[in-house]
Amino acid sequence: MLADDDYDIRMILESIIQSFGFDVTCAENGSRALELYELADGRFDLLLTDICMPKMNGCELIRAIRQQDQQFPIIAITGFTDLDIIKELEPYHVRLFEKPINFKALHTYIDALHIGQPDSETYGAPAI
Repeated sequence: MLADDDYDIRMILESIIQSFGFDVTCAENGSRALELYELADGRFDLLLTDICMPKMNGCELIRAIRQQDQQFPIIAITGFTDLDIIKELEPYHVRLFEKPINFKALHTYIDALHIGQPDSETYGAPAI
């Protein structure tokens, strides 16, 4: 799942992540992402979330998901280098990428997670 409040960035990230071979579900803010996560019942393989969003920011979203699943892979993206954000995310085992995102590094990191590698005939593409 991809959560970002900026429509243009969300569409660009969706396209790039799809080019990595993933199905992508998008949310325009953290509260919508949490709603989709809870409705999905384990269907998502990874969360990629912006930090600064209205309604529920990325840190709040990460905390809410970690209360339900300590192992779910999460990548946070931010346009701001802020030591407070880094410290806040540290206990949640989140990988942080700064904007502008190095897409090669993002792809390498996602590949290293070895997520969503079921039999494609049965399950289709992995889901973000």
